Amino acid sequence: MEPPLEEALEVIRAQQRSGKIHRTPLLRSETLSRLTGGDVYLKLEALQKTGSFKIRGAYYAMYKYIGEGYRRFITASAGNHAQGVAYAAQLHGVRATVVMPVTTPWLKVKKTRDYGAEVVLAGESYYEAEKKALELAGGSGAKFLHAYNDIYVIAGQGTIGVEILEDLADVDVVVVPVGGGGLISGIAYAVKRVRPNAKVIGVQAEGAPGVYLSRKEGKIITLDKVDTIADGIAVKRPSELTMEFINKFVDDVVLVDDNEIADAIYLLLERTRVVAEGAGAASAAALMAGKIDVKGRRAVAVVSGGNIDATMLIRVLNKAMARQRRIAKFVVEVPDRPGTLAAAAAALASHNINIIDVYHERYDPRQRPNYVEIVFVTEVPGDLDVDAVVKELDARGLKIRHVN
Repeated sequence: MEPPLEEALEVIRAQQRSGKIHRTPLLRSETLSRLTGGDVYLKLEALQKTGSFKIRGAYYAMYKYIGEGYRRFITASAGNHAQGVAYAAQLHGVRATVVMPVTTPWLKVKKTRDYGAEVVLAGESYYEAEKKALELAGGSGAKFLHAYNDIYVIAGQGTIGVEILEDLADVDVVVVPVGGGGLISGIAYAVKRVRPNAKVIGVQAEGAPGVYLSRKEGKIITLDKVDTIADGIAVKRPSELTMEFINKFVDDVVLVDDNEIADAIYLLLERTRVVAEGAGAASAAALMAGKIDVKGRRAVAVVSGGNIDATMLIRVLNKAMARQRRIAKFVVEVPDRPGTLAAAAAALASHNINIIDVYHERYDPRQRPNYVEIVFVTEVPGDLDVDAVVKELDARGLKIRHVN
């Protein structure tokens, strides 16, 4: 079955003209272009209404099902799809119920309710929440609206591919985050029918490689568990519908790990001032890590969403800065007497190293009883050679080591 892309585009554009759904920008990234040797652009669905691309598919699918007589919708989601369905129902003036796992962060529950949906908390995981949602939908007259296993949802997401081609007609590579496969199915269909020689490449997290393994094995693979910071693409099983599109229109699927995703979140924030969630940064992560060769080619990385919890963002940024030696931890062994902490701190300060945390290690059984280890967590200038600093301070008699 082919998705009704033209009608979806007409419906979505009517809402874009009214300002209720955004036509998101396509911006060139100087940093990614320099790192990859290609001409790299970002399709910023992180700037979309509700913070992700999900409103496109939810809105168009509701439009179609309302035409069939439905006035109430039920879905299951722990994040972006929940907010997309809630907002789409608000725009259409219909009722929406969203079943979310009891472990869903409070802020995501609140945002879904703020868009006007009824929220039911049930189950420890998405799959338990989905079971509850299907129970509620059965016999109620409500339509269960799946996040990706729906031809109308796929058509709505395909409008992103149309916009990419309108803004960059000679695109060579389109890189798309992949969870259940609805987003890449729509984009790949839209791109390939106009520009069949362009490559469409999916990116999955190593901790949730359902589509990657399904392509490799030639059958639908259901994962026992998923484990990744990219919760927006942490899906255990793609659908038969999305795998049909992926097998027909997608050229390759690659994997990135959570550290690579963290590095991409950091780069997008620091260099482009775009806040991307883990799933949204996966496409940029694949380019940064060299998983996809775009040298000499025009490439678009779809930044699919920006709904990342503040606490997770802080952890991710600290991790990425430590990996890039912007945050460094030093351990200094000194005699356990007054003045030694000040001397060690002054030695670091002489190199413009800012101390953000400090503590003593007195309980290591290997430590001599009249000595103490002082642990400094620091911010270092981006161009500072940390190893050279350690060697210099060691030559000055300060026993110091850099531990990350």
